[in-house]
Amino acid sequence: MGVKYLWDSNIAIYFLQKQFPPETEKFIEDLLADSLPSISAITEIELLCWKTASDSDLRLLTDFIGDVTIFELENAIKLKTAEIRKTNRINFPTLLLQLPH
Repeated sequence: MGVKYLWDSNIAIYFLQKQFPPETEKFIEDLLADSLPSISAITEIELLCWKTASDSDLRLLTDFIGDVTIFELENAIKLKTAEIRKTNRINFPTLLLQLPH
């Protein structure tokens, strides 16, 4: 299976929490039968910053992140970005530009 779909954080969260209408859930399930989704490292960071996630949500999220293809940034940049983002209201492009390269 190749990469066909790039999901953003909202799609991943709505899918994991089963918040889509049934016809949308079926559509996504049909897509998943053909190809696993991909996410960007930015989406991964956004998901890791999901402040209202329950323990159950975090387990689903961890499994999801483990199963998808991630278009990566350097790991240290991702972790520092998530750390800063959890405590500060700053947008990602600005935050990434401020991190040491």
